[in-house]
Amino acid sequence: MSKKFSEETLNLIKGITIENLEKYSKVNPKSILGKLIGTNPDLKTKIPLLIKEIESTIETFSKLSKPEFEKTYKKYTAHIKQADKIEKRKGLPELKPTTKEYCFRFAPSPSGPLHVGHLIPLLLNSEYAKKYNGKLVLRLEDTNPSNISKEIYKELEEDANWATENKISEVIIQSEHVEDYYKYAKQLIKEGNAYISTSKPEEWKELVKNKTESPERNLSPEKQLKKWEEMHTTLKEGSAVVRVKTDMQHKNPAIRDWPAFRITEEEHALVGKKHRVWPLMNFSVAVDDNRSNLTHVIRGKDHLTNADRQKYIYNYFNWDVPEYIHIGRINFEGITISASQFQKDIEEGKYSGRDDPKLPTAAAFKKRGISPKAFIKYVHELGPSKVDKTVPFEDFMKAIYAFNREIIEPEANRYFIVEDPVEVELTDLPSTLKAELPLHPNFPSRGVRKFHKSNKFYIEKKDVKKDGNIRLMHLCNYSVKAKKFLSENLDKELNAKVIHWLPISDKEKNVEVLVKRAHGKDIKAIGEPALSKLDQGTIVQFERKFFARFDSKEGNVLVFYETHK
Repeated sequence: MSKKFSEETLNLIKGITIENLEKYSKVNPKSILGKLIGTNPDLKTKIPLLIKEIESTIETFSKLSKPEFEKTYKKYTAHIKQADKIEKRKGLPELKPTTKEYCFRFAPSPSGPLHVGHLIPLLLNSEYAKKYNGKLVLRLEDTNPSNISKEIYKELEEDANWATENKISEVIIQSEHVEDYYKYAKQLIKEGNAYISTSKPEEWKELVKNKTESPERNLSPEKQLKKWEEMHTTLKEGSAVVRVKTDMQHKNPAIRDWPAFRITEEEHALVGKKHRVWPLMNFSVAVDDNRSNLTHVIRGKDHLTNADRQKYIYNYFNWDVPEYIHIGRINFEGITISASQFQKDIEEGKYSGRDDPKLPTAAAFKKRGISPKAFIKYVHELGPSKVDKTVPFEDFMKAIYAFNREIIEPEANRYFIVEDPVEVELTDLPSTLKAELPLHPNFPSRGVRKFHKSNKFYIEKKDVKKDGNIRLMHLCNYSVKAKKFLSENLDKELNAKVIHWLPISDKEKNVEVLVKRAHGKDIKAIGEPALSKLDQGTIVQFERKFFARFDSKEGNVLVFYETHK
């Protein structure tokens, strides 16, 4: 049995394959793939592996004798009927109801640009906020002065608004609320629910290991508050932390009197050295989640222990605990995702900016013309799954491209570009030949692109032939060897190679085009004159090549960003 798929999926592959073989004798693996994904959209992330499994199954079943075939058919088609009985989920599953206004949050650190790893949790939260007409808070968690970039604050807000289609209701910057954290810390200390620990790391490790309380734990609140003031003035960095009292007998060592504040002398990107005592994540998150009246917290399974820690704060202050939904992680194979590393590489000039097409960032996806709706559709099909997934990044993006293609294809008008152009002259072209090409083959009402007549053309160097037939796309069929016009309409019997072309005319000049790409070298080409009339941001399809987004004009060059095939 393949280790790549569950037994249920393998049985479905066999059932759909044997059913198709019984009906058609010979089957296309892609037709089986389509029906299979219809039963489980999550499989879109494993298309290449599925194709291999399907091809192997076709080969095996095609060799079965008639009795073996009938037995196999009966066994595995039962799995199709079972799968058909299962009602397919439409949209996101319902959440537990609340009497409050639904409120969600997304909380990145301003250490680097919003990237593909952020998009799933961000969009799960934003789509649930849309579903329940609730609020979505963007909280920038910057209570650790390390690895924070000042310019990232505004960029994260811009990119999050783009990805969520402007669903951000409020932006909170934690470093603006440090005094509030102090207020709650002092209250915990006064009430005997927190204390100052000056134990060295190795000493604390032993206390935790032996489930032993620190002697400092039971000092009076007055003495604790004095130490708290000393943290702000005389105690040195690393010499003291504030700990929340939990249970030193707790089965999970990470829960035992967890740290809530520390001292750091590092300068903060926004507030400089205004503060030297900073809250650690679990404390600031609990305070802010309550301040925002969050009803649901959707985040990764790696935060399960953090949720248990934060509940102590909720209980001490008698706050309502939000509904925690912990989702599985998508691990991308073939790429390293790190906001801080991306930012470092940008600062070192390895990338032109956060929207460099070679980066897997929200800004780059926007620049390339990938709609946030493509990621939103993926999130709706994925849902708040608790299962960790390991997905080749290339396969993940194929799924996103497929969704995006459905969105942009109807809107994208068609145009020609010619790479590596060479000049050719075609004789014997009739004077009645019309060089009028549809802007979109499915929408004739949009009109045509008209070219000035010419016998001279630019074609791509790879398309130059010494004999045989060629078809100038949408124009005519031509015999290279006989130097003769053959016909105007498409004629498959001619076995003509379809080529791109642009007329060479003194009346209207072709334009220079630069296509910036996510993969491979950028493309220099010439394009048809109509491209110069495009509005910035327009997405087009360069026929038989790829979709692209028009970005800008640099001198005489029109700059596009490749979207995808």
